[in-house]
Amino acid sequence: MAKAQLFELLNELRLPGMKNEVEHQLENPQYDTMPFTDRVTRIAQAEVERRYRNKIERLMKNAQFKVAAESEAISFKGERNLDKAEILDLLKCDWIKRKRNILITGASGTGKTWLACALGVSAVRHEMSVRYARANRIVEEFGYSRLDGSIPKLRKKIANLDLLILDDFALSPLKKQELTDLFEIIEDRSTMSSVIMISQRPAIDWYDYIGDPLIADAFMDRVRSKAYILELEGMSMRS
Repeated sequence: MAKAQLFELLNELRLPGMKNEVEHQLENPQYDTMPFTDRVTRIAQAEVERRYRNKIERLMKNAQFKVAAESEAISFKGERNLDKAEILDLLKCDWIKRKRNILITGASGTGKTWLACALGVSAVRHEMSVRYARANRIVEEFGYSRLDGSIPKLRKKIANLDLLILDDFALSPLKKQELTDLFEIIEDRSTMSSVIMISQRPAIDWYDYIGDPLIADAFMDRVRSKAYILELEGMSMRS
């Protein structure tokens, strides 16, 4: 009866991790000789681990990564122009806590998106909120939100992310309003959170791409002034 009551209470409290561990211990006699505090610690730890796994799964789903890249598989071949020590340091995600940015540039196929997603996955594993999006798609979202009046809500949602990954920046022309929206995204995040920007164009060419001198200066000041710049080189990694 006590066992049934305990399981009922754990279900009511929504503690399935603890319930599963209690059941596991009751079914295995080797736990009978374990000190009480050690058994309770294992039970509590099981619930903590369950909640962590669920949180990571939720953050991964919300991030919408183009690829679920694993940091362990990053290639540091010499021709890629990647500093292994620097990348391993970035994977610790302290740069996000310091509100810094990363600009990743290089020719098509050099692994820019894959590297950015690997950094993003690492951030998720550090329990940070991340969103991946192509630059033109996110300005489309702002355009639709402007029509239905939900743009303040969208701006707040994007601004509150720990890390925003913007892919394919400067790939195709943007209208003046779209450039303004993109600047507002960066402005909202400039002192609060981090961004990874991915582009085939070198960062120095972004001024000409933006066109408007005032927007370009303000945009680049906020993005580049505290950024790590990774310029990938080498042959295409696509096969």
